[in-house]
Amino acid sequence: MWIFLIVLIVVVSVIVLLSLFYPQALPWPRPHLNLIKSEIEPIKDYPQTRQAPLKGASVKSKSENDFQISLEENVARLETILHEKNRTIEKLQRELASEKSHKREYDKIKAILDDEIINLKTQNKELKTQIGGSHA
Repeated sequence: MWIFLIVLIVVVSVIVLLSLFYPQALPWPRPHLNLIKSEIEPIKDYPQTRQAPLKGASVKSKSENDFQISLEENVARLETILHEKNRTIEKLQRELASEKSHKREYDKIKAILDDEIINLKTQNKELKTQIGGSHA
């Protein structure tokens, strides 16, 4: 029984693999693909000649000129965007520097006030102990 199943699996897998890699005939005729060797012409290689560029003038086709112009426009547009971004970066750096200096001043003032609060709290405790000791 087991041998039969193994043989069946092997046969099915071989059929599937053969069907994947073996070229199959199409179910419908394709007359435009049935060419006789005499009907097939070789591709002709036409020689490509270039004209020598004129002295002092560059010979470019219209598409090359259009491409050059579009490249120059893109470069100009990108340069303006770059200058704008550089200006915003410089502005943000100046703002950051001023914020840092303001933060330092704030921290100094905060430290002074914190020290003053601590001193006042200790003075308050001392006065309370003096007042509490004098009432007793």
